[in-house]
Amino acid sequence: MRVVAISGYFNPIHSGHIDYISSAKNLGDLLVVIVNNDNQVKLKGSTPFQDENERVKIVSNIKGVDLAFLSADNDSTVCNSLRLVFSKYRNDPFFDEMIFCNGGDRKEGGVPEDILTDELGIRMVYNVGGEKIQSSSKLLKKVAK
Repeated sequence: MRVVAISGYFNPIHSGHIDYISSAKNLGDLLVVIVNNDNQVKLKGSTPFQDENERVKIVSNIKGVDLAFLSADNDSTVCNSLRLVFSKYRNDPFFDEMIFCNGGDRKEGGVPEDILTDELGIRMVYNVGGEKIQSSSKLLKKVAK
């Protein structure tokens, strides 16, 4: 079993997120989505458009998502959440590997989770879902006008 994990704010969700999710699902058997919590949204300098529980509920119901949960992290990373996912599945007799995907706006070496993924043997994949076609920040600015 190949476990694929992705993370995102999904604040608000848009078509680029759907491309990201469906592309990530194509890389494995089980897709786990870590939804950044409201504290992380604030750390990013943004405002929650939808609260964290609503965002998890929406993401949970997107085709291809096998499990979505709220980030367990208090900083801007998803390191603790990735550890939880890895711990949950690594002893499964069918476990083959874990992959952590990053969207089109992330490049190799610029992701804070790099050290953890190296430590745990999680494979990193970049540019999942293609180039960035939409931005939640731009959508929020448009609504604010």
